[in-house]
Amino acid sequence: MRNLVIGLLLVGLVCGGSVAYAEDTAVTLTDSDLARIRLNCTAVQTSLGRIHESDALARVNLGQQYETISTKLMAPFNSRVALNRLDGVAVTQTTVEFNNKLDEFRTLYQQYEQTLLRAIQLKCTDQPVTFYDTLNLARTHRAAVREAVVSLGGLVKQYGTEVQTLRDSVKGKN
Repeated sequence: MRNLVIGLLLVGLVCGGSVAYAEDTAVTLTDSDLARIRLNCTAVQTSLGRIHESDALARVNLGQQYETISTKLMAPFNSRVALNRLDGVAVTQTTVEFNNKLDEFRTLYQQYEQTLLRAIQLKCTDQPVTFYDTLNLARTHRAAVREAVVSLGGLVKQYGTEVQTLRDSVKGKN
């Protein structure tokens, strides 16, 4: 049973699902569970290492894209809107929300990465409970990162809609 739980945790990390983990939910591991964790932990840590590498690359790529959107698209456009004395309150508010969410994304990713590294570096054969708990925490942090990514994507779409609305209002005046 616990082998299935460990497998599902690993699949959850790999697939990036947004399944929440209640931190106050205590799981009692049996001696059999602990033995399975000890037996499989090295293989799980190897898989976690691969996940860490691919997530780091994805984070860098996403971070660069988000930074480009903020500094090379939103900021210059908002400046042009202000210079042309157009009503850019909506786009400005969305830009502020986007930048705040981007900061949150960076913080959440750092928490996730640190927790994942802790799970990878643990002597899981000696500390199976700590390993199990750290893996659960990493999964929770990864789900939070995913939620931030989804939120950033929504803000980009919202910004695009607001730009189109602004464009339509300018065309209507001409």
